This record gives sequence, C-alpha cells and structure tokens, in this order.
Amino acid sequence: MKTLPGLLLTLGCLAASPAFALDILLSNDDGYRHPNIRALYTALKAAGHQVTIAAPQSEQSTRGGAFIYGREVMVGRDDDPDYPDSYYITTQESGLCSSDACAGKEVRIQISGTPVMALLMGLRKVQPDPDLVIVGPNPGNNVGAINTASGTFNAASFAVRAGYPALAVSTDLKEKDPQHIARQVVKLVQALDHHRQPDGKLLPAGLGLNVNFPADSIAPKGVRLTRIGSYVGFDTLYTDDLGPLFPAQAGKPGISFQRSAPANQAQDDDEGVWLAKGYLTISPFNGQLQSSDQAGAAQALAGLPLFTEQGRP
Repeated sequence: MKTLPGLLLTLGCLAASPAFALDILLSNDDGYRHPNIRALYTALKAAGHQVTIAAPQSEQSTRGGAFIYGREVMVGRDDDPDYPDSYYITTQESGLCSSDACAGKEVRIQISGTPVMALLMGLRKVQPDPDLVIVGPNPGNNVGAINTASGTFNAASFAVRAGYPALAVSTDLKEKDPQHIARQVVKLVQALDHHRQPDGKLLPAGLGLNVNFPADSIAPKGVRLTRIGSYVGFDTLYTDDLGPLFPAQAGKPGISFQRSAPANQAQDDDEGVWLAKGYLTISPFNGQLQSSDQAGAAQALAGLPLFTEQGRP
C-alpha cells in the first residue's frame, strides 16, 4: 500500500449538507453519558441525520464480545433533555454480600449491560434497520490484536454480521476535543453518503471500517488504508505491582501493560504501525476479526474522496 492524503483536507471539500438524511444508530463501550458519544450525537443531528443512542449504562471497556443471555434486562432513557433519543441497558447480578453491612446475605445489584447487549437492544428496540451503525468514538485506540478485547470493535462486528454497515471509531487515549473528532466522523459519513455503492448502500455488504485517529488528530500525516493485522504496540500481562502505570494501585497485583517489541516486516501494513507514525488509519473488516480481501475492499471504496491513485493499494 502507498501513502494516502490527509482525511481532513480531502473531506473538507464535501458539501455541508448530507445527500440524504440517514438513520444512524450510535453505541459505545463507555456508557451513554460519555462526552464522545454525546458530541457525535449532536454533530450528526446538526448535519441533518436521524440519530439514536443505544449504549451501556456505564463504562464497559475490554468486555469484547461478551453478553449475558437468559436474564431480564431493563432499558432506560437519558433524562438529559439535550439527548432525547439516548437509551441504555442494564441487568441484575446476584451474590453473597461481603461487606460488613450485609455480610453473608444474598443481594441483588444493578449492573450495566455490555456493549454487545446495548447494540443488540438498539437494533431490535430503539433503531431497527439503521442505514449506518457507529460505535465510539472510543477514548483509546483499538488496533491489531487488542481488538479481540475491544467492546467498540466487537459491537461493530455484531452489527456487520447482522447485515448493517458499521464504523468502529477510536481516538488516542489523551484526545481532549470530542467535538473535533465528531466533526471528522461526520465528514467521513458524508463521504460514504455521497459515494454510495452500486446497490445504494453506504458500504459493501458484510463490510465495516475500523477507524483510528492518531495522537495529533488536528494534523495527521495522512490517511492510510490498512489491515487490522496483529501489531498493537503494547502487550497485556499479569503483574504483582500495578504501580508503574497505576500509582493508586502501587504494590497490588493485577493486569497491566508493557511496551511490545517493534513491528516486524510482516506487520508493515498493520493499522497499529501506521497509527504510531501519525496517520489516521482505516481498516476494512468483515465482522470476523480479520481484514477483508484488500483488493476487493479497495475497489469497493474507490469512489470515496479519501484516496488518490498514489494512495490505493
């Protein structure tokens, strides 16, 4: 693959209004009140789209594709009047209390539903048959092998497998401007809308896009059509001392991270490699945690004003 031009420059020429008002379902793994999903909701509504949120009640990062089945769930609605079409899902957990106040007693507590549960609820109950599903923007990039644990990526994968075009969107963990990210996602949606597939769909059947914004989201070095691959940039491990990364947990055991070895030649086209170089990466996927056929995906996406001839694989 070759270098792609900057997304911000190429999409900046698009018309401000959508070709059609789309029915868009938003979800995430960070909860329905998270600033990122609220910013994107507001930006998409301002662009003329019909937007509904179906998200977990609270933060559910690294839940992957988990869901709780055979148990009653509750669907709540956001009480903030600025987000009238925002819904969340909860369920209950039972167990023995271990605190002094109720030690040994059977208790039931309310817990959040997982990202996949929220997505499934959204598709069936609050926004059936959307034109597009967007999961995120997630605070923290989801690249390579870490997507196996990502609630963002797995919820988008469920949408793709259910027959809906989907975007899994993630940002750098230190990204502080949700409104800026929201504007760029709106431009990507407009690009898809203006350059539909021959059947009128936003993406080819069975295809989703894993989108990762680099640390410098204002001025990325360019846009790169990548594969998901395996490179992440860090490894997950058990440690007896969480202190180096989590000072408040110093001296306590748990799961943490460490830098991984540099990417090898076989990983040259992985999204994690190009993200680390400062590029905005777009990786087609088919819902099965693998990049779709790159040549076929590139041909299907050829009409988008994202890629020059130089930037096509």
